[in-house]
Amino acid sequence: MTTKFRLHSLTLAIGLALTSNTIYAAENTAPEVADADVEKIAVLGTRVSNRTATDSAVPVDIISGESLTKSGFTELGQSLQATVPSFNFSRTQVSDGSDLFRPATLRGLQPDQTLVLINGKRRHTQAIFGLNGTVGAGAAGTDMNAIPMIALQDVQVLRDGAAAQYGSDAIAGVINLSLKNTTDVTEGYLQTGGTTEGDGDGYSLGLNTGFDIADDGFINLSLEYRDYNGTNRAQKDIGGSSSIAPGTLSDSVRWKQGNADSEFTSVFFNAMAPLAEHELYAFGGYSNRTALGNGFFRNFNESAKNVPQLYPDGFLPLIDNEAQDVSIAMGLRGDLNDDWQFDVSGVYGENRYDFDSRNTINASYAAEYLYNNPSATDADIAANAGPTSGYSGGFRFDQLTFNADIAGVVDIGHSDSLYVAFGAEYRQENYEIVAGELASYACGPSNSSNAFPSVMDPAVYAGCGFQAYPGLRPDAAGSADRHSYAVYLDVETQVTDEWLVGVAARYEDFSDSGDDLVGKLSSRYDVSDSFALRGAVSTGFRAPSLQQSAYTAYTSNLGPGGVLSQSFTATAGSPFPSALGVDSLELEKSKNFSLGAVFDVTDEVSVTVDAYKIEIEDRITLGSLLSEDQVSFNPAAVAALNETGAVQANYFSNSVNSTTQGVDLIVTYKTELYQGDFDITLAGNINETEIDSVNAPEGIPENVALDDLQRSFLTDGQPQERATLTFDYSKNDWHALLRANYFGETDVIYFGNDHIGLPGFLSPTGSFEPTSTVESAVLIDLNFDYQLTDALSFSIAVNNIFDVRPDELGEDEALDFITNQAFQYPVRALPYGFDGTTYSAKVNFTF
Repeated sequence: MTTKFRLHSLTLAIGLALTSNTIYAAENTAPEVADADVEKIAVLGTRVSNRTATDSAVPVDIISGESLTKSGFTELGQSLQATVPSFNFSRTQVSDGSDLFRPATLRGLQPDQTLVLINGKRRHTQAIFGLNGTVGAGAAGTDMNAIPMIALQDVQVLRDGAAAQYGSDAIAGVINLSLKNTTDVTEGYLQTGGTTEGDGDGYSLGLNTGFDIADDGFINLSLEYRDYNGTNRAQKDIGGSSSIAPGTLSDSVRWKQGNADSEFTSVFFNAMAPLAEHELYAFGGYSNRTALGNGFFRNFNESAKNVPQLYPDGFLPLIDNEAQDVSIAMGLRGDLNDDWQFDVSGVYGENRYDFDSRNTINASYAAEYLYNNPSATDADIAANAGPTSGYSGGFRFDQLTFNADIAGVVDIGHSDSLYVAFGAEYRQENYEIVAGELASYACGPSNSSNAFPSVMDPAVYAGCGFQAYPGLRPDAAGSADRHSYAVYLDVETQVTDEWLVGVAARYEDFSDSGDDLVGKLSSRYDVSDSFALRGAVSTGFRAPSLQQSAYTAYTSNLGPGGVLSQSFTATAGSPFPSALGVDSLELEKSKNFSLGAVFDVTDEVSVTVDAYKIEIEDRITLGSLLSEDQVSFNPAAVAALNETGAVQANYFSNSVNSTTQGVDLIVTYKTELYQGDFDITLAGNINETEIDSVNAPEGIPENVALDDLQRSFLTDGQPQERATLTFDYSKNDWHALLRANYFGETDVIYFGNDHIGLPGFLSPTGSFEPTSTVESAVLIDLNFDYQLTDALSFSIAVNNIFDVRPDELGEDEALDFITNQAFQYPVRALPYGFDGTTYSAKVNFTF
């Protein structure tokens, strides 16, 4: 007999079989197992012609590895953004760490509210997160760009809450990265490109090969390398120098606003070997990425920040970022009998993130020397100004996960069997903050508890620590760990030939933040052969990450009046947040509702539309920096802030309840045109997040628990409308792709005058703009590919061919004023960047 195994979630589809070539299902009543007609959401080794799995009960996008590379982008995050409208990959400039990692978000939520898997197994997260003034601030998500695209067979994006299947983090959905398992073929590429501005040039190369091992076993290996120069859209400034009066344009561009110089090296593998009647599998990889970012230019006459004996004309401090990822997974899977399969596995992942400062200064070194040697000459001061580079500290995170999964069928005396999956998970996590060297954080070489008058103005105290990225202090260094365990059950059946119902439940317990029981009900009803309704109702949760509960550091941030000040992030339960009513972090709780339809209009046209609503309680945010004046109502908070030695401080808290709702639409059209294959895909997303209420402890004002700055990033920091319209045409050896990308407007307070608070008389127009706005835009990408021989092809890609960029800053923009007219564009909440037109040429080979 023929069995139709229809999966409503990723649990059965990839939990047991994602690294296999086939899935089989049989009914207990069958006297023998016949060939199975298996309908799968996604299986490695199969190219799915339709980008959306239209036969599932929840929306799933499937993007082949080949499609990802057609965009001309070299980074996975950019390629996904161009393909999946509900996926956002914001560009952020001049923000610690953002030169190397970018927040990857789904459905407008935070990076850590989307679970990322590789071959169906949980991927570790970053050791670091974006700080104040960025999309996804305080959320340590998965570094999508650490994965080499050449290693990917395909990517599946589940756009629905899935905590009942996978646990913490799966509030917005799940992204699964399937590694290649091909053998007896070697493929690779060499790509070079740049921007039409003449910068950003570089190259990337990749190589993938596979070999048969044992009987029916394989090993697939991937190597990818990228080396790209940075971009710069800054202009000459009017900050002045030792030879140019302030207010006069500089001789050269001294600031930097653009992508960092970057380098990437990665090696991945995917393997399987038969073991008795079962399969032993393993996969993993190593990647190393570096990026040379920068801070704001330090003007020659800034007494607290500069030592003119060393930098007479000012200086641009540089931040050298380095991220290293290591992962390894091993497991055994196979059949228990004709009806049941098992999969046991262990996965280890580690991320190390380090900061080195260059072309910088700790102004307090020279200040202490002059304080102790008041008759010192300029040469003496320069010689005793301390190092201009050094290690500023780093972060470590590792995760060890064990899973045991069993799936099979149960005869329930019905026309269709009950399909069952159940299992358990144990996870151990460790987090560490590593202190920087003495000069990176100290107040003078003596590491005094008191500041020293600057060498330029005795009425101004010199700043302590390296400029741009003050080092992590020993009192901030430390480690934390936790463990969790979970059990789950997932069942489904065809109630009738037309009606599919699935139920899932999961219990999970974290040693540091509590436990929760969540569930999911999903269903699909085939009204006809061409039209179906689908939907799901689920509860979910996310445990606070160790990066949130254990993080503490000193940084330089822009405060009132456009002045850079030393800031402190306090750990949960420490004196400052405790004084404001926050003693610990609790679980985030969520409710997810979705309702959609699948309509095969004709043999050539299909439509899917899915509406969703996600309610989150006790959502964790990294609060805005609070000054002494802002917490003056609470003497204990004032005392705790003064004890840190910082001008302002912030902390994590379960500050907000929110609702995110939207609609996803995908329309595909496939036909033949002039004896070639012609596909059109329209994919769109409308998404809106609203703040329902603020969880302000008793006696604490709401604008302290969640201020307007954080509100703006949560509700308006990501586009509320996104769409792509793709035309794909292939004929013989030619292939062409034209894609229009629409990005809705973003509008945040950061770098607007509602945040900075500059007096109006400083503006040439009499007032500054209250917010920082990035206008809606349509970017057009074009790609041509020609198959030169069976083994060789050549492609050219031009992205953003009409050079669309955000509107340039005007005289009434706060960012224009504080950068002395150096910055051309906004630098926060940028969904499409400001580099302009980019191009690339690529040679692909196969043998």
